[in-house]
Amino acid sequence: MRISYDSLKRPLCALGLGVSLWLASMGCQPESESPAEAEPSILSGAERELRIANSLTTRALVYNAISTNPPARALVASNGLAGLFDPSSGYVDLKRQLLDVDAQHFMSYLVGCALKETQSITWVDPLTSTLKTWKGKAGLCPQWAGGAPTDECKRRVSACILARNNAFGRRVELSLRGEDPSDITRFALEPKTAAVEHDPVLGQDVPSFQACTTHQLGVNRDCGWKPDYIGRCVPGHTVRLGAGGRAPDQCMGGPVLGSLSGDMMLRVCDGIVGCDDGSARKLAQSQGACSTPQPAVTFTCPASGEFNVMTAPYDSWQSGTANVGVEPGTPAGTTYRRSEKDVFSYREGAFYGTIFDGELGTKQYVNVTRDGKVMGKEQRIQGTMYPKMFSCHAPEWNQGLAYATHRVCAQPGSGMDCAATVTGACINPGDRNFPASMCKVEDGPLVGGDGDFEQCMDPSQNEWKEPITVYLHAPCDLIPDGNSELCVWRRVQK
Repeated sequence: MRISYDSLKRPLCALGLGVSLWLASMGCQPESESPAEAEPSILSGAERELRIANSLTTRALVYNAISTNPPARALVASNGLAGLFDPSSGYVDLKRQLLDVDAQHFMSYLVGCALKETQSITWVDPLTSTLKTWKGKAGLCPQWAGGAPTDECKRRVSACILARNNAFGRRVELSLRGEDPSDITRFALEPKTAAVEHDPVLGQDVPSFQACTTHQLGVNRDCGWKPDYIGRCVPGHTVRLGAGGRAPDQCMGGPVLGSLSGDMMLRVCDGIVGCDDGSARKLAQSQGACSTPQPAVTFTCPASGEFNVMTAPYDSWQSGTANVGVEPGTPAGTTYRRSEKDVFSYREGAFYGTIFDGELGTKQYVNVTRDGKVMGKEQRIQGTMYPKMFSCHAPEWNQGLAYATHRVCAQPGSGMDCAATVTGACINPGDRNFPASMCKVEDGPLVGGDGDFEQCMDPSQNEWKEPITVYLHAPCDLIPDGNSELCVWRRVQK
């Protein structure tokens, strides 16, 4: 629902002296002129379900002109987002804060966590008149688009934002798990997990997943492909799969693997991330096997024990479907269409609290002046910017406290510029009482078996009911700086 100017005006003017003074230059009036529109620019990344990517740097979360600016934060926390940033009727001073690039990043993650895929928020850059759009994804608080969020909403979205932050801004897909009694399906796990479209090593989307801009034919092209699913196999053994064809080493007597509609191709890549034709991770590809147009491949299972499949029509102007089938009952032990629970099996920890309430850890606000200058970024603080944000670590980490601090502090190892307070182990198998264990529940009952920590406490023993638990695909996913000793993870007896 879109908020009208009248319903938005009153709560803005009633927010108190700090916000009123901040808005005084416009007499608490909305913007009257409509900037020229341009083609939308999508700020948020491609994400699916609650497998969601994170690349919000801790520095951007700790120092930005929205959440580290109390008047701006108060407006965002108590009003609908669409009305606040509306290109024609939004509020000039608030929208000017988005000239801070880190504020744009913060808003993209706020919108991505709060709103659904069918919702979006637009903002016009006042310097360039460029229209930009943030797209929803997780849908943890869809009502925030049109009205003030509840406290529960703000806590759930805060947990999501913190879960998607890391010191290095390395975009890696996460599995977010939790509970929402109002919608028990919100955190449901995917029964089958698609290949990942963003390459975290290269820091970009895999080109082959982009649309073709010209008419192209054949398996060697690096555009127009779509992700299929993720498989597992025993390293060193032979894997065969196809979409209506026989494997090329079994043309005379092998089984037909899978099926297809149309003229389709297959590409297989090492790991869970898709690949291009020239990539070292490409394991095999086929536009037809055994003198037929039906694709099938034979490859050796890589050392990772994981592979993913991509599909595409032979002709980029055509369409079709491929139902990939794998050869069963071989030493490779091949499984395909793995679940989210299986692919993302490394429990990291829980994130909880609120970004939007309480005093900040600094009196020096981040602010954008009328001439577009960003102020307040040069500061450093000891401890956390958001005293009501918390993180606990899973018991599987060998150095849990060090890992968790590395995760939520902009200057890892220093305890400075942190986005949250690390409270300790979420669960200590040897002592499940506070403070040895910061959470009361290790697997919430609404989605059985997903391993989400619930009823987590802060150091003052206040209980937070909206934690989000993160699971990783690999322990070192978020530690790309060579500190491999921090990501030593081993399974513990529950």
